Amino acid sequence: MTTKIVYVIIDCIAIIDIILTLNAIRPIKESYGRALRLAMRAAVLAIFANILIALSFNELSAELAYCIYFAAIDWIIYFLCGFCLLYTEHDPIVKKLTVPAAILMALDSVSIFSNFIFGHQFYIYTNIRPSGTVFFQTGFYPAYYAHLAIDYIAILFAFIFIIIRIVRSYSFYRVKYIIILSILLFVVFLNVAYMTMALVLDASVVFYAVAGTLIYFSISIFVPRRLMTVAIGRAVDDMNEGLILFDINKNCIYANKFSKEHFDIDETCDMNTEVLAIVTSSLNDSGEQFGEVPYVKKLGKGDIASNKYYKVRYNQLSDKKGLAIGSYFLIEDNTEEVFFLNEINEAKNEADNENKAKSSFLASMSHEIRTPLNSVLGMNEMILRSTDDPQLLEYAENIRTSGDTLLSLINDILDFSKIEANKMDLVLSEYDPHKLLRECFCYFEQTAKAKELYLRMNCSEDMPSVLYGDENHIRQILSNLISNAVKYTKEGGVTVDVNAEMTDMDAMLNIRVSDTGIGIEQSDIDYLFDPFRRVNEQMTANIQGTGLGLAITKELIDLLQGSVEVESTPGIGSTFHIRLPQKIVDKTPIGPFTTQSETVTHQYRESFQAPDAKVLVVDDVPLNLKLVEALLRQTLVKVDKAEGGEAAIEMCMETKYDVILLDHRMPDPDGIAVFNAISEKGANTDTPVIMLTANALSNAQEEYLQMGFAGYLSKPVHGKDLEEALRTHLPVEKIVITSAPE
Repeated sequence: MTTKIVYVIIDCIAIIDIILTLNAIRPIKESYGRALRLAMRAAVLAIFANILIALSFNELSAELAYCIYFAAIDWIIYFLCGFCLLYTEHDPIVKKLTVPAAILMALDSVSIFSNFIFGHQFYIYTNIRPSGTVFFQTGFYPAYYAHLAIDYIAILFAFIFIIIRIVRSYSFYRVKYIIILSILLFVVFLNVAYMTMALVLDASVVFYAVAGTLIYFSISIFVPRRLMTVAIGRAVDDMNEGLILFDINKNCIYANKFSKEHFDIDETCDMNTEVLAIVTSSLNDSGEQFGEVPYVKKLGKGDIASNKYYKVRYNQLSDKKGLAIGSYFLIEDNTEEVFFLNEINEAKNEADNENKAKSSFLASMSHEIRTPLNSVLGMNEMILRSTDDPQLLEYAENIRTSGDTLLSLINDILDFSKIEANKMDLVLSEYDPHKLLRECFCYFEQTAKAKELYLRMNCSEDMPSVLYGDENHIRQILSNLISNAVKYTKEGGVTVDVNAEMTDMDAMLNIRVSDTGIGIEQSDIDYLFDPFRRVNEQMTANIQGTGLGLAITKELIDLLQGSVEVESTPGIGSTFHIRLPQKIVDKTPIGPFTTQSETVTHQYRESFQAPDAKVLVVDDVPLNLKLVEALLRQTLVKVDKAEGGEAAIEMCMETKYDVILLDHRMPDPDGIAVFNAISEKGANTDTPVIMLTANALSNAQEEYLQMGFAGYLSKPVHGKDLEEALRTHLPVEKIVITSAPE
């Protein structure tokens, strides 16, 4: 009985330790903190089950307690492995494995509890000690070792990724991963050592409490403090200034790397060292003890000598009470200030790098936004194809309209650099003014309703029914103005009035966007269209925005050879009056405007079928693969999917395809590398490869075609564009035309 009491006391202490640790790690907001908390809670359950084992009064109660214990161990391992992966910054692995691993652990837990029915995992036997104390212990069947294998494989899996992070990390950060690995190895060692002792009760779960406490001290106290100490030391050592410290007895106690490399000064120097002696002598000559002195260091020989210019500051070093504890020299290289031309050149290089960084940012932003937008609009197109319900069709059409508007916004932001360089091109086409207005209304209707604002659109019934101009840029101008009006209006609403002044086949499109918002001071109107500038910052600080919208709007209006006027009264509202010259295609009066679009009745029909054709789609996003497969389903084309470049290369070595659709931005190898690989060897060296990518920057199509790609499609991809591309590149003999392309 004494043994049981000791075990129960130890378990209770472990539970208290875990509760205290849980309370301590609550402030950790990172995802790994949540995983650690869940692992600790599972450990509490396991220890509680261990107490029940000690207190069991028959084999049935012991079997229940053991089931809880073994299942809790599963979840300790699950959450602990999750913590290790998240802490070592393997978030993508966690996202992929969280659900499969949870299912595996759940099945294992179910298998453990089904031991009540099948008795396949373990059995209970009674061990009566000489003192008369009864212990219920377990014997194991082969199925139990599968449970152990799952747990130890999971631990090994976590170890592998910790080691990978250790190898890939800079030495400065390796220590925090090495500590976690050491703690886990220590716990595994304790478990193995404990198992060899074959004790009557299992107290090994207590080691998880020890591990949790050690991990907490590691990630919250030891590692941050050590990293801070090392970081400060390295920062001082690596800074581009010399730092030399002396104690109160003028003994050198520290000299950083800069001092050693530029002046050959280390901890063995004294106040008679050349540069230090010159500085102190200059200060003494000027009657000062401390201060700043310029110092010139000559380099080279003879006529080719060059100079390095420094500022050397000599100051007293004091403690918190202001008492002198030493002194220090701070040496700053100001050669660039003297040679201003070098500074100008460096500024130019910095500006070039910033432009490159901006281009890289725009390319990344385009890709990251277009990738999910591709899935949204693609799946929405499948809805439009697969339903005849008028209400659903209207909803889906609104989604398509909003998606196209969002895509237009993305394109305009990407083109901002082109606007600055005066390289923006016009894309002229025929368009329906009512359709354009209706799309803008649908896009902002819900936003206005959410703020309890009205949004009214008025269009002259005498307007021409078809105009010719840059529809996308007009939509962008109108969207920016409506968006601003809604954002800066708290009560009332926004009104859009549109009419046209016609002469022969020309029209002056007049757009007035009025709101009842906060208004603009007259003194701020002159700065209203400046990029990255927001007027009346005090009142608009809580309103989201970059300050680019009106700047882009003004540039687009100028590009369209139009004009803009602003009238505003603070506290009453603002009115933007836009005038844009357009061509008239059809003078027929457009008639009354309604915000409700006509029910979509178009029924999709594939433009061709090719049951004998075989296409390979390569993308690292599974949803994109499913989307292309869905868009091509009715064409009967056989679609193979490769989730990544390596899989694509392997499939292309043996299988001949008629066309390959290839994404660009994938993890190594990327689309370009895959294209080069399959073009050099394998069964598809002559197969047309179409670049299907979210890279939609200007000149992207020309660049891909120059590389040797047969075609180019940008995401989000439309079904009709995809079918048209395949019709162009599939073998003619495999295509059966079913309808004319739209």
